[in-house]
Amino acid sequence: MTSFVFLSWDETAAAAAPVYDRFRSILRTLEDKWQLLIDLPGALLAVKAGGRISSGRVAGHRVVVIGDLFARHGGASTIPWSENRSFRNLCERLTTDCWGAYCALGIGDKGSFSIYRDPIGMEDAVSWCRPGLRVIASQPVPWLPLSDPPGLSIDWPRLADLLLDSSTVSEACPLTGVETIPPGVAIEYGGPRRTACRLWQPGQFYGHRDTADSASLRDTVIGCVRAWSAAYPEPVVELSGGFDSALVAVTGSGIAKGVNFFTDELAGDERRYARDVGVRAGIPVDEIHMPVGRLSMTDIEDMPVGVRPGLGSTTLFHDRLLARRAAARSGRALFTGHGGDAVFFQHPTAAIAADPTFPRADLQSHLRLAKWTRVSAWTIARHAFGIPPRRVRDGLSDGIAPLPVSGRHQDASMWAGDLSGLPPAKQEHIRGIAGERSAFGPSWRSHALTVVHPLLSQPLVELALATDTYLLTQGRRDRALAREAFRDLLPPSVNDRRGKGSLGQFFGRSLAASTDFLRPFLLDGALVEHGVLDRTRLEPMLDRDFLMQYDCYGQLLSAIVMEQWARVWTDRLQAIRSGSCVQAGAASPSVPAN
Repeated sequence: MTSFVFLSWDETAAAAAPVYDRFRSILRTLEDKWQLLIDLPGALLAVKAGGRISSGRVAGHRVVVIGDLFARHGGASTIPWSENRSFRNLCERLTTDCWGAYCALGIGDKGSFSIYRDPIGMEDAVSWCRPGLRVIASQPVPWLPLSDPPGLSIDWPRLADLLLDSSTVSEACPLTGVETIPPGVAIEYGGPRRTACRLWQPGQFYGHRDTADSASLRDTVIGCVRAWSAAYPEPVVELSGGFDSALVAVTGSGIAKGVNFFTDELAGDERRYARDVGVRAGIPVDEIHMPVGRLSMTDIEDMPVGVRPGLGSTTLFHDRLLARRAAARSGRALFTGHGGDAVFFQHPTAAIAADPTFPRADLQSHLRLAKWTRVSAWTIARHAFGIPPRRVRDGLSDGIAPLPVSGRHQDASMWAGDLSGLPPAKQEHIRGIAGERSAFGPSWRSHALTVVHPLLSQPLVELALATDTYLLTQGRRDRALAREAFRDLLPPSVNDRRGKGSLGQFFGRSLAASTDFLRPFLLDGALVEHGVLDRTRLEPMLDRDFLMQYDCYGQLLSAIVMEQWARVWTDRLQAIRSGSCVQAGAASPSVPAN
């Protein structure tokens, strides 16, 4: 991925000139690491050295496309530059003819500019402003102290919402004073005016393009994975032992090796399956042991902290181990199978019966779906014929203990958009893909490697969005269509297995052994201080016996990540307000921080 920072300012605004001077001075001292592409009156654009860029002109704009861009139908991507084409029209063509992880930035006259971010949001872009000046950066942390936007502070209610449901962590930042540039939306800035036009949204594909069959799904997966393989040669693939990462390994080209993490618990040992994948893909597999350990402050004090908590991208355990291994192999990329659960549709739900393609008159189809989803055939029939399902009293499953979070509300995904009118299972499908985008957040491994999630590539996402969940699952099991499409490439041990290992027992033992650290860290921490977590209700949960009995591990790990995020940002904000970190910014931009 390619890092960039862009400034647009009003030359008549006296307060903007010193900020521009600071940015320009620092970038000049970092010429070996940053390339100053545009330095014009009112506009400055710098890109990390070695980053991928394309530039040209359209009507009224000088345009730079930053990041990885691939042609929709193979071959080299060709950007349709034309003086007769508007910036918006160019972005429409990028959306339909190309895909990748990119931002398009158009610089116009008299301080106007436009920006467009790839529809999936693989390339980040965050914006903030102060009187007479606006900054947009893919990695905002090093640059924020140089401009100190008014009102910059931690949004504690937003943090509480994310702790309740982290699926929208890739969207609005839990900081006031900064905003995320939404993916798939062309935004034009002209002085104080801002106009936005959404060019891409998930719901537009359902019912408006061809649905997937095994051949088209196979071609699309192979095309996406191999495009990334060509852009990042000799990648390492993280092999979990499951279907999705195996799929990336066997369809990629030039894969250097696989990496598998295993624990002492039987449920956390997937080496047999990873080895089978390695044999089928023809790659060696490194097996890395994860012993049960005790967390301490030294384990998280160097956690990468961006403008968003890394809730979907770091586990505190194998993420850091992988980063350490990668440090000795600089220049490598890491490919994962992240996103496949949602894209190929892993979730068993009776709502599949409401899809238009579900064969309502076929009793065997009702019985197969009932068996897979573990409900009665009558429940399937209710969904199939539009009879409202019986309401089940809300409650917690046995063994699940919720953290006492003081959330105000849970925002719907802005990326998912308006889902009204879509079948219920398709709505679940889109919300699931929206949540998988949390993997784009900061992590230890993203500091040491370029992390790529090929199964979240735009052409594959669009094909899946267009297809009924019944067709994706064949009404009988998770990822059924994908399993059929790749049966000849995947080892039967992976393609045919009905379950998968789990790290729950490993996390439970590790967290139970860490209560001496967790109690003061969380009970006396920033989340409790600001009312995000209820100390009185949280205290009895941070007990060894409780943690060995009740599964709240995912939430607790998220709370640890978020607590450290809040502490780091509290310190950063104090430093920004005191002015002590403005000079420190001279070195910071050379290090990826988001």
